[in-house]
Amino acid sequence: MTRWLLMVSVFACGGEKGPSADSVSDPEDTSGAVTSDDTGEASSPARFEIRGLVVDTEGRPVPDALVMVGGRENTMVTTAADGTYSIWYEEREGEQGAIVAGKIGYRSVGATFLKPGEDETIVIRKVNPPDNHDYVYQDPGDGEDVMKEDCTHCHQDFVRDFLESGHAHATRNPLLQDLYAGVSAHETEEACEDAGGVWSLGHHPGSEDSTILKCYLGGGVLPDLNDTCGSAGQPACDEPDLSADLSPVAFGACADCHAPGINGVAGGRDLHDAHGLSFDIGVHCDTCHKVSDVDLSQPPGVGQRLVMSRPSEPGDDVFAWDPVYFGPLLDVPSPIMRGSLQPKFDSSEFCAGCHEQKQDALIPGQSLDPELWPDGLPTHSTFSEWQEGPYNTDETPCQHCHMPGDVEAINSVHLSRPGDAGILFGWPREPEDIRQHTFRGPLSGDERLIDTALYTSVALEQIDGVLEATVSVNNIGCGHAVPTGEPMRALILVVESEGTCGELDPIGGMTINDIGGTLATGVFGADVTDSDAGLVWPDAALIASAGQVVRVVRPSGSFDDYVGIGVFADPSLTSEAKGMEIMSPVVTATVSAVTDDIVTIDGLFDLDAGDVLFLGDPLPPDGWMDGHPSRHLAGVAGNTFSRVLVDASGNRQVPHYKAIDMASDNRIGPGQAALSSHAFSVPEGCTDLSVTATVMYRPHPLNLAIERAWAASDHVISTATAELSE
Repeated sequence: MTRWLLMVSVFACGGEKGPSADSVSDPEDTSGAVTSDDTGEASSPARFEIRGLVVDTEGRPVPDALVMVGGRENTMVTTAADGTYSIWYEEREGEQGAIVAGKIGYRSVGATFLKPGEDETIVIRKVNPPDNHDYVYQDPGDGEDVMKEDCTHCHQDFVRDFLESGHAHATRNPLLQDLYAGVSAHETEEACEDAGGVWSLGHHPGSEDSTILKCYLGGGVLPDLNDTCGSAGQPACDEPDLSADLSPVAFGACADCHAPGINGVAGGRDLHDAHGLSFDIGVHCDTCHKVSDVDLSQPPGVGQRLVMSRPSEPGDDVFAWDPVYFGPLLDVPSPIMRGSLQPKFDSSEFCAGCHEQKQDALIPGQSLDPELWPDGLPTHSTFSEWQEGPYNTDETPCQHCHMPGDVEAINSVHLSRPGDAGILFGWPREPEDIRQHTFRGPLSGDERLIDTALYTSVALEQIDGVLEATVSVNNIGCGHAVPTGEPMRALILVVESEGTCGELDPIGGMTINDIGGTLATGVFGADVTDSDAGLVWPDAALIASAGQVVRVVRPSGSFDDYVGIGVFADPSLTSEAKGMEIMSPVVTATVSAVTDDIVTIDGLFDLDAGDVLFLGDPLPPDGWMDGHPSRHLAGVAGNTFSRVLVDASGNRQVPHYKAIDMASDNRIGPGQAALSSHAFSVPEGCTDLSVTATVMYRPHPLNLAIERAWAASDHVISTATAELSE
């Protein structure tokens, strides 16, 4: 067999069907193609029993090994204590006959040229521990050139999918790199210094030892977690030629999930160790398929929860190491793959390898409240959200939505055609066993995944000059909370009303809190006072400009009794303990001028001590457009849905590496609905009333985006309008 022939291989990576050790072949099964006897007359297909033995490379019997006819999962049997098996085989036209044996922890092996009455001894090879740190991860290719000896050669579609996915961008995400090193996206020294940053030389992300001038601003994983570098008067933590006693030693485990493909020791690595494949294509094919198990008792990431088993057995003339690729199917005995069964690839548990995290306080000298967070602060809980929801079934794991089945492909080998079935070209598979490797994120796809998650409705009632609206936002299509994943993500609900008299003023109900964005926040009677010239508000006067708006809300003393996620779903928790006070709308006024400490606004109105003022942006005059730049919306009638992490200084919605507490978590769980009430003043004679609810997804906080000079956009994902006409 030539090396070229070896490259024509099969490895189906996905699907929902796992092997059943209890299933047996059915000797009465007569399905399949017919054969002909010597006279040319049609006769029954050749069917016969095969008996044999499964042994390891030392010749020892392997009990509880699985044996099946290739491509026919319903034939699967289990070896006895002495390694023996018995299985029925039926010939089929256009299909290479083979039986396959394997077991978790072993490479699968196939046997062909099957004949009645002959025993088949199958030797399966163990994947020996420990993980091989000398293994060099393999390039999956570009998804285009099938002539190269890489994953693209056989799995062109999979590679194309992957290269467009979030997994491929996991390491080189510029926001991740900025937060890790403690830098911003300011590109010039002048812009950096104007923002209060320090322009200095540091590591060039993606390179092995190159440097680049960067703007250090706002803290980050390296400067905040290490006390020898990154602070005022200290060198940057990624400064070139930093001495060993000043170099960082704490890396926040970022690379364990964002850059698992760094060659060498798995886990505990510096994100700046990522270069080449580990930087360019992040969580790539050869890293995922070197995961031999998932141990949920361990912290997330490679080398811990994701148990890595890079092969250590010497290879032949073609391979430096004896190949092994772990996956969910037993019958993958191709010589190039030497597949090893791991059913967890089909389950949400595999995704929990990174998408479930509880952490201790990471910044030196800080700690969690042991009574509130005895097991660690839950910063990522996508897996447990799914696990506790109605979609926790074998038919709807994470892969069901994020790796949809391919209904057009025969199997995972793009070269496979009808009649090619066998060890090299693979056997026909069900769509759920040929999962697209798109790893769909919330904003990916022609129909974005998040657009299918929510259903929003509005109910109206008019009483004595007041239009009362009840808005319901329902999570009907998502198996976990919305939003999920990165805890700085948020949903923003904006509720607007109008009639023949124009826009109606909100006078009661929920308003958007600080998570919706605010340029400045003040409390009347404390940070803000009034004068004949306007509001005396020094903090706002530093940044305010004409055309911006001041929104005033009033603490109601009542708290939103939302359903909640995690600890905030505890039915014994009081609404006050859930941490979201209802702040009722008072007034919105436009800034007309700013002089010294005075912010002058249009209109006259009375404020009460304790009223909260937000400086923000006006609503868009032409309505909400998908992908529009994020606006500061605190104080607008509506609501926010997010997990609000808090740092030791009380700052809210912080990056999770800074967090020591959680103020609230009102994200919308699977199958749950979030209700909010809003009231609008209806002038006499105003008719044809309507209320529109717009739900937007905001990937990261606006204040952080401004600090780091990142682009910030909001994405419209659900809308509803209700009308009330006389």
